[in-house]
Amino acid sequence: MLNQQNMNWKPLKYWFAVITLIFCTSSCERESSAGLIVLETSDSATHTSYNPVIQFMDSSYMRARIRAGWAKIYDKRAETLLGDGVQVEFFTKPERALASILTADSARVDDKTKNMTASGNVVVVANGSMTTVKTSVIHWDSTRHVLHSPAFVDIRSPYEMLQGYGFESDASLRHYTIFKVTGQTFLSPNGEPISTTSGTAVSGMGTSATVSSSTATRSQ
Repeated sequence: MLNQQNMNWKPLKYWFAVITLIFCTSSCERESSAGLIVLETSDSATHTSYNPVIQFMDSSYMRARIRAGWAKIYDKRAETLLGDGVQVEFFTKPERALASILTADSARVDDKTKNMTASGNVVVVANGSMTTVKTSVIHWDSTRHVLHSPAFVDIRSPYEMLQGYGFESDASLRHYTIFKVTGQTFLSPNGEPISTTSGTAVSGMGTSATVSSSTATRSQ
């Protein structure tokens, strides 16, 4: 009888040991996986900084200076995400003077090329001429020193307002192009609308313009 009881108990002890081992192994794996997520996956920021100031340098010349509420640096993805409000100051190369200021809700910087994409309530204001560009997203080509966007843009200068899709400009907003113009309003010296056109842009006052179909290029 005792031997029979011992035989019945051995399988129970075996299964109890197996279940305990499985539970322990599963727990250890979850802890290990959690550690791997924090340390090694590309979805986790390598560094987080608050109120950072980032400078894009070209030798001794500062091309741009970025301020943001926070910055998350992803080494594996070679990118930096900026949020909680972003301000970018662009500078001219010959004079090293302030060219324009961009504000947006957030931005992404490619850490290899230094190209940037700003998103959400994007506003660019040129220093001096006070020409203003408003759009939902804009890209900065760090190599060419060019701002461009495929989205709808609204541009206001002292002499006209332009709306359309597709935009490219230097950082000073002195030479810019809208590739598909949808509307144009000329302004009087005191800023009042004096005439409106749509579909095709025409030459503006106080500026030279290259116009082809619904494309408008401005040089101030």
